[in-house]
Amino acid sequence: MSHGNSGLANFLLIHGACHGAWCWHRITPLLEAAGHAVSAPDLPGHGADKTPMAALSLDLYADTVVDAARGASEPVVLVGHSMAGAVISRAAEQIPEAIAQLVYLTAYLPRSDESLASLARRDTEALTNSERIIVEETDCFSIPPDVARRAFYQDADDDTFTYALERIGPEPVRIFRDKATFTPTRFGTVPRAYIHCTADMAIGYRLQQEMVAMTPCDPVVTLSSGHSPFLTMPEALAAELSALAE
Repeated sequence: MSHGNSGLANFLLIHGACHGAWCWHRITPLLEAAGHAVSAPDLPGHGADKTPMAALSLDLYADTVVDAARGASEPVVLVGHSMAGAVISRAAEQIPEAIAQLVYLTAYLPRSDESLASLARRDTEALTNSERIIVEETDCFSIPPDVARRAFYQDADDDTFTYALERIGPEPVRIFRDKATFTPTRFGTVPRAYIHCTADMAIGYRLQQEMVAMTPCDPVVTLSSGHSPFLTMPEALAAELSALAE
């Protein structure tokens, strides 16, 4: 989805649950070297942003993305990983005119008024379903190191895993309960693409396919990757994103 005749895009990269903008650090320079503009904000309460967990919601996440997209010089290619699929869909409902394309990177793709929790419950392949730890006092969940290794980073080398493990944090359960309404005249007008990761153990490939069947995306591409291709195969992911932007 290029801008003008250059084939270059303005990418806005949105991280998933428990992560931060840090997760894009390998792919950002590759996209920039190809001539694209790239921005990757921390969602509230993640990375360097210290918004209290109790204040977080899917609406607040979407507001952050909307503000970033509105501040761009041209419509953005909005890439959402994992949980952020719901965030970018919500942003598209609010400001379809500011988004050139939505790209779901092994991401949740909820239908209107469908929570992420309801999608996750259908995922028979996800390790995080049976092994997620809930911190009851704060109504947040966190991912233990052994589960993170197998669910998020099973194809990462040890240094990459250590880098990520030092940075992941808790996520409010509320994010997976929140719902949004998507309409054909707003969200439905923005082009959608999906990047499947066939070895994903956090959002199973079968569920990825089911979601795309219910909310069609075109094009649909596939990586032989686990849940975190931005860390484990950044060159391949950057190439796919560049191709989608053309």
